Amino acid sequence: MNDALRPESHETIAPEDFEPSGGHTGSGGWVPRALLGLVFLALFLLTFGAWYLFTGKSVRVAFEPTPEQMALDGGLLRINLGDRWLLRPGEYQVTAELAGYHPFEATIEVGEEPDQQFEFALDRLPTELNVVVVPEVPAEVRIDGEPVGSAPLGSLELEEGTYEFVVEAERFQLLETTVEIAGGGNTRNLELELTPDWADVTVVSDPPGATLHVDDEPVGETPLTAEVLSGRHELELRLEGYKPWSEPLTVEALQVVELPPVSLEKADHIVNLTSIPGGASVAVDGEYRGQTPLQLALRPGRDYRLVFSKPGYRSNNRNLEVVQGDATRLAVRLDPILGTVIVEGSPVDAEIHIDGTLRGLVNEPIELPAHPHRIEVRREGYQTRSVTVTPNPDVTQRVELALISDAAIERARMPEVLETAIGYDLKLFRPSGIFRMGSPRREQGRRSNEFMRQVQLQRPFYVGLHEVTNEQFARFSAEHDSGVYERETLSLKQQPVVRVGWEDAARFCNWLSAEAGLPAAYEQVDGRMVPVKPMNTGFRLPTEAEWAYVARYEANPEGRAALKYPWGEEMPPPSGSGNFAGREAAELVDHVLSSYSDPHATTAQVGEYGANSVG
Repeated sequence: MNDALRPESHETIAPEDFEPSGGHTGSGGWVPRALLGLVFLALFLLTFGAWYLFTGKSVRVAFEPTPEQMALDGGLLRINLGDRWLLRPGEYQVTAELAGYHPFEATIEVGEEPDQQFEFALDRLPTELNVVVVPEVPAEVRIDGEPVGSAPLGSLELEEGTYEFVVEAERFQLLETTVEIAGGGNTRNLELELTPDWADVTVVSDPPGATLHVDDEPVGETPLTAEVLSGRHELELRLEGYKPWSEPLTVEALQVVELPPVSLEKADHIVNLTSIPGGASVAVDGEYRGQTPLQLALRPGRDYRLVFSKPGYRSNNRNLEVVQGDATRLAVRLDPILGTVIVEGSPVDAEIHIDGTLRGLVNEPIELPAHPHRIEVRREGYQTRSVTVTPNPDVTQRVELALISDAAIERARMPEVLETAIGYDLKLFRPSGIFRMGSPRREQGRRSNEFMRQVQLQRPFYVGLHEVTNEQFARFSAEHDSGVYERETLSLKQQPVVRVGWEDAARFCNWLSAEAGLPAAYEQVDGRMVPVKPMNTGFRLPTEAEWAYVARYEANPEGRAALKYPWGEEMPPPSGSGNFAGREAAELVDHVLSSYSDPHATTAQVGEYGANSVG
């Protein structure tokens, strides 16, 4: 080890005073630090400027027209480069002002596109329009079809544009004009001058003092000059004791009219005629003048012969002296020439109306004047009947007017055969009278509920001429299959449909009703089909009484006993009577008619056998 490094070797090092180089002393040491700060600031500004120039967006904000002042606020820094701005993306507020225009203020959104442009239009301030209507009369003012008030209007604020003004005032022509509004906050006066819609009409009469009526409205006494509206009018002069004078006149606005002097004629005497009854013909000195009530103008100073007449009444003759003065009123009564009429009819409570007035019930004598009368017989539920009758005073007349009920008329209109859309035809039956149905006690095979009773069917009904075929039922239920029996088919198109329950039949009837536009005769209640009550006009199954009526009785069941069998009273059935399980069915069923031959082992096609006496 070097001795100089040994711990035991010690050398004292004494500090010396610091003396700046170059001989500078004191507080002048801040200069290098300030210079360094400026250098850093310059570098930051250059860097920020370069970054802003690189990331800023060129934005143009344009106005039409050009505003006097425009300001842009928002963002950290906004650099204006002539008509463009260098802006960072973000929201900015734009304001602009121009004399005569509304102050503008909007927000723009500067996006990421390098070159962007925003264009705005300044709106002109409204014009304050002072509207004056001349002359000052009540007038309705409309601008562009909208009412704005009644004149005088005062001032209105209108934006720049073109407006249609309409002014409407009584007795003045309609004023329509177009007004251009420049806008810009200025004030403008608008005078709307109305043109009179009348003309001066001068009327002079002899004698004077007659009242002039224009379209039945009095306007003054002659001589006078009246303001008459334009158009066609009826002028009339009225003066007591003189005949009215009238004349049509067409007036043009502002065109003065002077009528020639009017000489009034003295009036005839007015006679007001009435009669009981009214409507009597009046003849004056043999000349027909009308029917009462009647007003006649007759010259005064002479006598007139008046004859009042009316068919069915005795004439009434009067002499009348006419003098100048107030009107005369003359009323006369005519004595009737009566005849007796008896309206025989039914029902017995039907009402009789004569010339529109109720006069009682049928089968009662009625006295009527001997002139034509319209007689009507009415009753609710029946068709009204009428006839014109002239009573004869020398003999009692009898008129027969039996009424037919609305129901009977409706029944008469029913077709005898009703055709359906599926080719299934039904025949109409009109039952009448009472018939007996059921079985006598001693009849072989009678059941306990088949007691004899009397039945009367109340309304007509239709029954199908044949059974429903498989083909027809398939229109309602395509999936239905009548099947086979012991290798014999039951499913041919014209065979009657089988394997159908009562509810299936009810649903088929409802389907037929729907196809024909009729109400359904059945409804579903608690999961099962039941008849609708009361019974309606829809397709349905026949009642027991209806079936007995058409199946057991001959063409006229009234007063005749029911047939025991469809063909008559005795067994066996005659050949060709029907499909009754003859010898041919012996292999299919246990019981057959051994003495009857039926060519069909199962069901026959419908219509193959003859119908019974009622079809």
